[in-house]
Amino acid sequence: MSAGIDEAAKGFIAVFANLDFSGAPTYCILMAISAAVCMEGIKFYKLILKATAFILGFRLAHDLLWAKIPNDEFLLMAEVAVGLLLTVLAWKVYLAGVAMMVFQFARYNLMDFFDGPYAVIICIAVSVLIALMSVKLNRTVIVILTAIVGGFATVNFFLRMIPVFPVDLSGFPPASSPVWYFAKIFLSMAGVGIQGVREPGGED
Repeated sequence: MSAGIDEAAKGFIAVFANLDFSGAPTYCILMAISAAVCMEGIKFYKLILKATAFILGFRLAHDLLWAKIPNDEFLLMAEVAVGLLLTVLAWKVYLAGVAMMVFQFARYNLMDFFDGPYAVIICIAVSVLIALMSVKLNRTVIVILTAIVGGFATVNFFLRMIPVFPVDLSGFPPASSPVWYFAKIFLSMAGVGIQGVREPGGED
């Protein structure tokens, strides 16, 4: 009995240490979350910053350590530890949270256009610049940032869902089609319009 529980626990740890968010149901849930971020991100942006920081830390630790730490238990501990460290940093330092969110968005969405060490440096520079801008233009930056991140993520998850969806969706344009870039931009603009960059009760 104990041996079976031990094996089940190891399997559970292995799954979480090597998380692979795939499958139509998962993508549907992630699409819904992304759409909520796009349309209502200003209402819970602090939670978004913390979640983004944890995901960034978790993924960063996995990418750097998975080949060096073959033990899934230690790998999961390292991933969670780095994720929590960045979460605490985002919680204590607002600018760090904004910068991490911008950096993760830029690296994921711009890697098809340019990559390498210079791309990382540019992403870091842009992240710091936008974080500093958020000091003076807090609501404007957060609304635009959450709308863009949520809008792009919604379309990206939909594209991932197409090949694994139970119903044939092969009639949609390929992922490289400009149609999807238009969809990302349109959804982001809609998110900005719905959230509004002006403070509630402010003058027109």
